[in-house]
Amino acid sequence: IAEEELADCTITSDNYQAGVGIGTYFISQCPGARVILMTHDTAKSGRDRIQGFVDVVSQKPDITIVERVECDGQLEIAMPRLQELIEDGVQFDQVFCLNDLASVGVAALEEKEMLNQVGVYGIDASPDSKALIKEHMMQATMAQFPSKIGEEAANVIYRLLNDEQVEKKIRIPVELVTAGNVDEYGIERWQ
Repeated sequence: IAEEELADCTITSDNYQAGVGIGTYFISQCPGARVILMTHDTAKSGRDRIQGFVDVVSQKPDITIVERVECDGQLEIAMPRLQELIEDGVQFDQVFCLNDLASVGVAALEEKEMLNQVGVYGIDASPDSKALIKEHMMQATMAQFPSKIGEEAANVIYRLLNDEQVEKKIRIPVELVTAGNVDEYGIERWQ
């Protein structure tokens, strides 16, 4: 919402923390890396996720952001843009995507037989990304919990209808999903 003061309450995933969480896991797996960031700069959630990731990985001098690619968080934009970078000879070994729709663009890596050399990280824990993690085609994602967001929204609405005070911003925690715990989340549905 452009004018936040118009909203009684905003309830979202903790998008900055999602980026921080992936960044923290990333540096535990990749002490050195050449990273492509797939971004969506017009969306606050996208900016927050990327900023959280960059804030963590920028503390490591052997991790370099080689390209920032605006993809609007869309597969149909992310895939051809990643293919262009590959064809242009851009040297990278990791890709961090602001969301899992963009990360499913790893098909570009598979097409060029690069999945064994390039790690892919995303945010959302979509069924597709969890399946990719289970197949070791993606390294990690952060789970969001739409049902918890909806539940909290319903609670806030009832409190507002009863003229009760509510917090202006509510952040729903996110959780890291890797090959080690993907089965706990299930690959057939969202959380």
